[in-house]
Amino acid sequence: MSNIFITGVTGFIGGDVLYGLTQTLAASKIVALVRNQSQAAAVTGRFPTVTPLLGDLDSSVEIRQAASQADVVLPWIQIAGASMLAGSEVQSKTFGQPGSRVYNDLQGISEIHDIIGNSPKRVVDHLVRGLSSSNPNARTAIIYGPLIYGKGRGPVNQRSIQIPHLAQASLKAGRGLHVGRGLNTWNTIHIADLTNLFVKLACEASKSKNQQLWNENGVYFAESGKIAFGDIAKKISTFAHSQGFMKSPEVAEIDATTADRLTPHGSVIWGTNAQYQAIRARELLGWFPQAHGIDEEIPRVVSSEAASYQARPAEKLV
Repeated sequence: MSNIFITGVTGFIGGDVLYGLTQTLAASKIVALVRNQSQAAAVTGRFPTVTPLLGDLDSSVEIRQAASQADVVLPWIQIAGASMLAGSEVQSKTFGQPGSRVYNDLQGISEIHDIIGNSPKRVVDHLVRGLSSSNPNARTAIIYGPLIYGKGRGPVNQRSIQIPHLAQASLKAGRGLHVGRGLNTWNTIHIADLTNLFVKLACEASKSKNQQLWNENGVYFAESGKIAFGDIAKKISTFAHSQGFMKSPEVAEIDATTADRLTPHGSVIWGTNAQYQAIRARELLGWFPQAHGIDEEIPRVVSSEAASYQARPAEKLV
């Protein structure tokens, strides 16, 4: 492989993927889109061999030129959220309830395509899925990530969203929080394991024409376990109380409106179900998660958030 073009490297996922690419594909030329000189300096300061390209997602001329010169383009290997699986819950506003549906990205791929097809707001997903029809030589893939945890290794943002924001809100409130009954469950994946999947696909993109990997078949889940959000709330409050960050290990139920006030789309990212099996990557790419689980992660996250927020008084939720 010789040339890679990547966007989103100042973000949590994109930054970690950049780290993975520089470690595994050190001989490749990597060009990274960044918005300004400050971000360019952050990227080259951490990864001296990476070439920054100044611009944004509206810089169509620059992006088109960089993509045309690349052997592998990310986001043609695209990341999207597993919340797409919760469309009916969001529509009916049934948050915090248990879910029984478990999706499969190999035998059940036609069902996933139906869900994507019925989600008109997923513009980028539709673009990536349909790219091969107008560009026969293109090979595309979409990874639908679940609850992603772990400290990132990128140049700027190294903090994930769901658990850190929930830990932050819980510390402010002085108790663990879950939406509704907290019986809703998401699959989980460590950021390093997710990055490994990206890197495997990037390596395959330059050599493999296996149609089971790309385009209509190129839909990937990534997971190493699952957990209910009520259990996350209990683990947060139990550890926070043991460290003196909270006066009590109690947990409390919040409604969807409160969740959305505490963090953007809180009702969706804390209150829905997203359960699936990542079969395609395991069987076709030999990908297997190896990083630590949620139980080891929550103490790190709570301690990190407490360092920033423990001095602030508890906030009244309603």
